[in-house]
Amino acid sequence: MGDDRTLDMIAIAAGRVTVSDRRTRSHWSVDLAPYQLAAVPVTQALYARVTGRRPSAARGDRLPVESVSWRDAVRFCNSLSRQQGLPPVYRLDGDGVECDATGGYRLPTEAEWEYACRAGTTGPRYGPLDEIAWYRGNADGQPHPVADRQPNA
Repeated sequence: MGDDRTLDMIAIAAGRVTVSDRRTRSHWSVDLAPYQLAAVPVTQALYARVTGRRPSAARGDRLPVESVSWRDAVRFCNSLSRQQGLPPVYRLDGDGVECDATGGYRLPTEAEWEYACRAGTTGPRYGPLDEIAWYRGNADGQPHPVADRQPNA
């Protein structure tokens, strides 16, 4: 993992993922072009460096940032893009947000997120849950530093 000034990006190959909506009990396939995804969630240290803010309830430089809205996340992406000399992806206009997916940093789509998380596996997870994730059953109600669990492929 990089330091608090950078995001380590992982190249994800093109592929196809099946996503579902449990509410409507429907599913569909999505074809994905190659893209890049951060290796770990954005840390509080990086968020603070980029935005000058520390909104998280639990404090720690290596903890994932939390307590941010979707619009705050979009603003973070635009600020990080500008700081690295890349064009911003989002244009915020009043209550609306437009996205030009070329250029700088952006949030992954649901399909991109699921495809990357599955990492070529066919089951619901790539290893024993306690070894790959923090969740209600093992986190003791606390956030934990990023990159402290076994990563997927």
